[in-house]
Amino acid sequence: MMKAYVPLLLCSLLVISPIYQQGLGQETASGSSLELFSHRSIRNSLIDAVVVSDNDPYLSLISTSVACWYDTETNTTGLLPLLVHHEGNLTDAQTRFLATFLNSSQDGLLVLGEPLMTPYQATEILGPAPSVAISLATWAYTTAPDVLILPYGTVDLYQLSLFATPLASYLNMPLLLFDDNEGELQDVCAQLQTSHAYLVGNMDLSLPTVTVTFLPDEAAITDTLLTVIKNQFGSINYLTMTNPADVVPPAVLNTTTFSYSNRIINKKIIILGKEFDISGNSTQIFSFVVPPGFTYLQISMEISPNHASFLGRLRPTDPVVFLTLMDSHGQVVAYGNSMAYDIDKTYVETLSCNASGFYDLQMKVYDGPKGGFFVQRGFSWIDVNFTMIVSLSRLDSPHLPQISGLSSLAPYLTAAHGGFLIANTTWELTDESYGFVAQGSGSGPWYNESLHPFTNEKVNKTVEQLQSTLERLDAHELLSGYLSGPAWLALLADTTMIPMYYYGPSQEDIPDRGLPSDNPYTLNQSLSVGRFISWDIQDVSVLLARTFFYENLCGEVEGPDDWHHRFNFMFGEGYSETGGVFHQIPYSREIRKYGFTTKVYGDFRNSRQIAELLGIFTSANYLEYLGHGDWFWFPASLYGFDSYSKAFDVAHVKDWVYDRPSIFLSAACLMGRTDGLPSQMNIGLAMLHAGCNGFIGATRETGQESGLTVLENHLIVDDWSIGEALRGEKRIDTELPTFYVRVLYGDPAFNPYEPQHGFSNQGRPVLLVP
Repeated sequence: MMKAYVPLLLCSLLVISPIYQQGLGQETASGSSLELFSHRSIRNSLIDAVVVSDNDPYLSLISTSVACWYDTETNTTGLLPLLVHHEGNLTDAQTRFLATFLNSSQDGLLVLGEPLMTPYQATEILGPAPSVAISLATWAYTTAPDVLILPYGTVDLYQLSLFATPLASYLNMPLLLFDDNEGELQDVCAQLQTSHAYLVGNMDLSLPTVTVTFLPDEAAITDTLLTVIKNQFGSINYLTMTNPADVVPPAVLNTTTFSYSNRIINKKIIILGKEFDISGNSTQIFSFVVPPGFTYLQISMEISPNHASFLGRLRPTDPVVFLTLMDSHGQVVAYGNSMAYDIDKTYVETLSCNASGFYDLQMKVYDGPKGGFFVQRGFSWIDVNFTMIVSLSRLDSPHLPQISGLSSLAPYLTAAHGGFLIANTTWELTDESYGFVAQGSGSGPWYNESLHPFTNEKVNKTVEQLQSTLERLDAHELLSGYLSGPAWLALLADTTMIPMYYYGPSQEDIPDRGLPSDNPYTLNQSLSVGRFISWDIQDVSVLLARTFFYENLCGEVEGPDDWHHRFNFMFGEGYSETGGVFHQIPYSREIRKYGFTTKVYGDFRNSRQIAELLGIFTSANYLEYLGHGDWFWFPASLYGFDSYSKAFDVAHVKDWVYDRPSIFLSAACLMGRTDGLPSQMNIGLAMLHAGCNGFIGATRETGQESGLTVLENHLIVDDWSIGEALRGEKRIDTELPTFYVRVLYGDPAFNPYEPQHGFSNQGRPVLLVP
């Protein structure tokens, strides 16, 4: 790896004349009386992308103004990719992005926090975040008349820092961290010739030669930011909601782990939809004790074929492992299968809140063909060894994020859109109060309907804070423009940190309870909402990059049949043919007049093998699937000899590589369910992980009302962003349950290429001309 090292300590021998300014003093920002300081910083432009470690969320914060800035003096803006790495390694998706984005560039990467394994030229600034912030400021800026100083420490201080960080981008100034390092901050301010500093929180910091503006609380930060946004952009189109508690790991007191290994031998046939065992048993049940208190259960299962068996040698199909976990009352608290995880492996987890007792884990294996929709038939020949590992972690509190650290990217996302950030730890579902309400429950509201009132009250209080923010916009004369525009709202959080609302009634043929929805955050479809999630923070960071640098990745339009113009449709079997005949075929012909090249794949051309051979999903701009689905797969091909091996499941599609950032639209059941699930086990998020840039799906079962025509017309004909298109559809189509359960995963401001309108600016703001 090629590196250029930057020292972490300031050069103490550098001689700089003291800075004096008439009227030096300190003031607290407050409302309209606020006097904004804005001087021009001089930046060094030496990099193409920023990559930070995930070991400290402040690293993302301090790099925000390095990766995104606005220079009002020259009426220019700058935006660089901001990626997050884990333990020095980039994901495959991040590597592919950099390979396309950097191309022949000579500048390379800026790496912060921890070393990175990369073939690219890299400038590394390593160490703890406060030290990195100082070195980063002097590396990125030659002079900085203004600086923003954030408090470093507790989650409450982190929340204030999240609020304030976009200010550094808007005023083009470096971010520094106060961590009992007064002398170092005085030195760096002298080196940067700083004459004014914004101090966030109630820090006891002396900067004798610098005028200080205090931003002690959320109110002061809000008024300052909204004043800056109005002065620089004239309007606001984007809000981000996030939960700072997602950077706090679970408080594990102790962990008990045990394993069990055995062998399963079974032969069975399926005739007329009924299973008949010829020998052995495909199912085993294991019981174990869950202790009192808050217990995080994690169970993994792996099988290995016994190669003494005939089918074990040939492996014509992949075995499927099913796990169902039931509490001491016989209630399902978790279930999963290998199709949702990996070949020959599966995993389930749940949080038990003082629901102690014997839990039963049912394991079932099927190995062989299974087909037919109207009348199932097949056979299974099982001879496998298996190993089960059960981990019981006793927690001090029920706090348990599904996707850790997403909030650290909120300032960058917000600043890049010229928006405003809203953050609060009280939005979390699994906070202290949950521990009392969920007493005796072995799962969350996704399997326990009695928790819906508590969850919905959480959502209602969160919506109240959103409405309060809109009132602050109104006080700054920004609300009318926001509501009359795209009114984007990004939920940068999993469904534990910012829960979904559970409408009723529950659907009786599935264990998943209620109809989870993001609708309340739309304020009666006034706002265009998207939940910005993927597998983990690494995935979300590259999803951000694919959105902001979408045009770079798509490349130039080459002709009427290239990727930009392709819209591929697929309908499934098992009554889904009606959707193919009455929607997909006529609609595919209709949109050809808008420049699209379309193809429809239906019965006997809709298996995963054919899709991979023809690149049906991975080589087209727009994708639509209409058919049966679940949270771990969509089995389009049902009529043939075997449906399992032909299905599109997480285990097989997670390693797909999309040619370019496609958009995936689904009219199928449950493909958008993420509540209560590990993010890596959802089929929609697997598509984002593989390279899609937006996913529309349903959190529960849907029916004939789940058409996509209105949404697609908003995208193609009206040239709306995907968030606006979903909002527009729900203003017209209110039929249940699709109205409740259809959700967007991705940036609501993302606007894919259409031949008639070309590329958009992806919701980037425009500076007012001085």
